[in-house]
Amino acid sequence: MPDLTAGSYNDPVEIGVEKLTVRTKRPFAISRGSSDSFERVVLTLTKDGFSGRGEAAPTDFYGQNAANVTDALGEVRVRDPWDIEGALRENGNLPPSALSALDSALHDLVASRLGIPVYRLLGLARPEPVSAYTLGIAETGTTLQDAKELSGFPILKMKVGGRATLETVREVFEVSGATIWVDANEAFSPEEAPEVARGLKDMGVGMIEQPVPASAGPEALRPATLAAEPLPVIADESAITAQDVPKLAGCASGVNVKLAKCGGIRGALRMIHTARAHGMLVMLGCMVETSLGIAAAAQISGLVDFVDLDGAMLLADDPFEGLVYDNGRILLPEEPGLGVKPL
Repeated sequence: MPDLTAGSYNDPVEIGVEKLTVRTKRPFAISRGSSDSFERVVLTLTKDGFSGRGEAAPTDFYGQNAANVTDALGEVRVRDPWDIEGALRENGNLPPSALSALDSALHDLVASRLGIPVYRLLGLARPEPVSAYTLGIAETGTTLQDAKELSGFPILKMKVGGRATLETVREVFEVSGATIWVDANEAFSPEEAPEVARGLKDMGVGMIEQPVPASAGPEALRPATLAAEPLPVIADESAITAQDVPKLAGCASGVNVKLAKCGGIRGALRMIHTARAHGMLVMLGCMVETSLGIAAAAQISGLVDFVDLDGAMLLADDPFEGLVYDNGRILLPEEPGLGVKPL
């Protein structure tokens, strides 16, 4: 058993903040743009010889970047690391991705001190998620070659940016035996989305994600959702926190929960429970993140219907180790906490 009495209750929690840059194996393009490098911020909390880590994955789309997140995390104060809810409330002014890093670090620290994995701390069975692998927007030939090389993956998620890219989806069906999900990242207008949804349904895709701009409001998703039935339409950019979920009920089939959007594991659980209360499906997604960020989300992956936690699989230089990736399957370690460590 770990010694829970070690150290003084009043000893301060040591806080470290590190900014790092990770790179993808190839440029990652969606309907809004393309990049092959991403700045991430790692928060480390240390108490009584135990450390907990969390990753912030800021994005300009949500008004955050590595610089302002680093500054915000530098102001974090944790009086009682056992009181996860209290610490999150006291630092509730943090940007969501920074709050997610604090949330993950607190769970990692507490579970490590108890000698158990985070999923056990949450009262959950050990998850065994199978994730989609995302194909960014690229030339058709490149996408087809990638799909062939990923023949062992059971689920491929294809980014699309307009009607021209939909033909690539059709061609991937011809060379891949995987289930295909399609993520539009708001690429279609509310007027054209129903026709696109019907076309994707006829192709046999397994799911459509955020076909219309979130700025058009929840009701703008309804025509595409009705046109796609029984194919599920999942809201991503329209679903940031639990407060957004009730407005989407009846307009979308489900919501995509991302720790970086909703503020971490606790925020994600609130979104999941709210969605279930409204009879909605739940997808668990990610940004382009290291194994540290993926490990945090994977702890709750047993609670959802669709898993899209491939962020670390896309990287050329993952700086953390501990998770094992096997053709889309994510194998969580038995070690305490999140189970990942810096290389």
